[in-house]
Amino acid sequence: MSANGNGFFGYTGRIAYVDLTNRSVRIEDADPGLYRDFVGGRGVQARLLFDHLKRIGTLKDPFAPENRIILGTGAPNDTFIPTAGRGSCSFISPMTRSPEPASWVPGHRPVYGLITHSSAGGLFPNMLKRVGFDHLVIDGQADRPVRIQATEEGVRILDAEEELFETAGGRKTVRTASAITDFLTALLPGSSTMCLGPAGWNKVAFACLTGDYHRNFGRGGAGAVFGSKNLVAVTALGRRATTHADAEAFRRLSKELDASVKAHVGDPKWTASFRPTTGTTWWLDRAFNGKYLGKDGGYLPWHNFDEGTFAADLQAKVGTDAFLQISGKHHVCNRCRHIMCTRTAKIEGGPYAAEGVRPEFETIALWINCCLTDREAIFHLNRRCNELGVDTMTFGNVTSGAMDLEEKGFLKAFADAPRFGDAAGMVRFLEDVARQATDLGRLFGQPSDAVITRVASRNDGPSVEDIARCVVTAYGGLGYAGIGPKAFPGMHTAYGTSNRGRGDHTYAWTIQAEEGGLAGAGNLAAYVAGGQGGKALVDSLGLCDFFTEDITSDLFLGLYKALTGIEYTAETLGACGRRIYNIERRVNNRQGRTRAYDAYVPPKLTVPLTAGAHKGKAVDVKYYNEILDAYYAHYGWTADGLVPDAVLKALGID
Repeated sequence: MSANGNGFFGYTGRIAYVDLTNRSVRIEDADPGLYRDFVGGRGVQARLLFDHLKRIGTLKDPFAPENRIILGTGAPNDTFIPTAGRGSCSFISPMTRSPEPASWVPGHRPVYGLITHSSAGGLFPNMLKRVGFDHLVIDGQADRPVRIQATEEGVRILDAEEELFETAGGRKTVRTASAITDFLTALLPGSSTMCLGPAGWNKVAFACLTGDYHRNFGRGGAGAVFGSKNLVAVTALGRRATTHADAEAFRRLSKELDASVKAHVGDPKWTASFRPTTGTTWWLDRAFNGKYLGKDGGYLPWHNFDEGTFAADLQAKVGTDAFLQISGKHHVCNRCRHIMCTRTAKIEGGPYAAEGVRPEFETIALWINCCLTDREAIFHLNRRCNELGVDTMTFGNVTSGAMDLEEKGFLKAFADAPRFGDAAGMVRFLEDVARQATDLGRLFGQPSDAVITRVASRNDGPSVEDIARCVVTAYGGLGYAGIGPKAFPGMHTAYGTSNRGRGDHTYAWTIQAEEGGLAGAGNLAAYVAGGQGGKALVDSLGLCDFFTEDITSDLFLGLYKALTGIEYTAETLGACGRRIYNIERRVNNRQGRTRAYDAYVPPKLTVPLTAGAHKGKAVDVKYYNEILDAYYAHYGWTADGLVPDAVLKALGID
């Protein structure tokens, strides 16, 4: 029997179910088979959402009380394993929706919001585990503002204090994420809080949850789901230690693993060697001109994905070295060692003078895509997004689309629309969207297809198709990442097939392989699918994307057995990754996702690049569909992208 008293090692073995509607909490011991088959974190949450939707049917409104949102961890969390500090948050996304007919999408079928998993570092995930829970499952909708407090004494639903609110623009709203965190930390010293900001309270479709001031459950709209539930924050404080099935073996093997991570970070032939200094910003130069073990560059997006390059003197203002110049000391996630990618940053003077954290590559790249080359403004915008609870990547995509619409004259009916390269206008736009205080802000706080419809209704001349061409997040898109989609057909496939929505880059990553020569529809499809299964496992284990080691190696599998008592082989653990990805896809099928969603290519991306190393390249729709055919065949799905019952059965999913 474990120290938890329920037979679990590594895990706490307990799940807390919170119903905000009737203000009740129940604690259940987990099913060992659930953890064995779905590993933890993202995987377990996918199964819990799958079962929930089987009971209630298609969730047509992610703001309905029936939308379940889950916070949780994996067995390695809060252990000596480097980077074992990532938490999971899963829900049905309000951003990835296209419920109404859309003439600009060939063969459009309604999509009601996709399953979204978001990962965040910081202290909160590990603190939740120290309380004694692997997952906190939140259902229902409170009738007044509430917060959740989890301690070793239990989980309580409390009325949200008036001090968490303020009046802005004549409307009651929550205070900033840092103010909420400060207040709740003072109430419960030593605790960690995950909270929404004003954007989440106002149900902006891409609002995030913020923990430890700048660690975010970012993409998909978790903050908006909290807002729809009248839930302001979750605070956790605990001191329980993680148990081990074989503590001596775990100590020995974890030291061996730690030494391997340290060696890889110290090897200049590994890209991990850049992270302690540059963090993720090394990609700014690699994508632009091929530095940092790259090839030619030419795929750093510019002017709403029209191009992949721009003037070198402008890039120098926002390149890797530019952000190194404002970097301070390391400010890393809880349980991080060796990788050490996050650092503080400081702007000494001017209108954006402040201290904070250095922005990440994807954020910077997508704001460069708005033709913004003001480093200080980028720092300020990143800081404000953290305060307001706005996902930086989606904001970049939404803003570049708004700028494109403004440039083409489609936003004349809306005051103060942002313009390409205008830092002050972009700052104002951020505040407008987060606060939902202006007509423009209310417009762009919605999912993109609603934006297209409304803009079209305010314009007599252009067709709705012309308007939609400016919006690369059309048809329920999440928003592309900082690698231009035109340059690499494999990366575009990863973008197009990601379970959490079109444009997501984290579920598969092909750039190094494609720069190294990976090509061919079948090879690209298999590579993307392999990456998706592997990433599902990393998320379920609570590890960072930058974890350097092979999780199917004998060393890691032995370490995992010493931690949990669960024995996997490379094949059986790999099957868990496929199981997780397939069950997520099945949820998305229920929500309306078919080949029509996957195959949609924003028309802008079919226009070739006119300059740079990838001049002449664009998304080849015919070739992309050949890759999709191979991709579906690889998974055993139908030609329409549906997961058959037989595939689920073969994976052991009842």
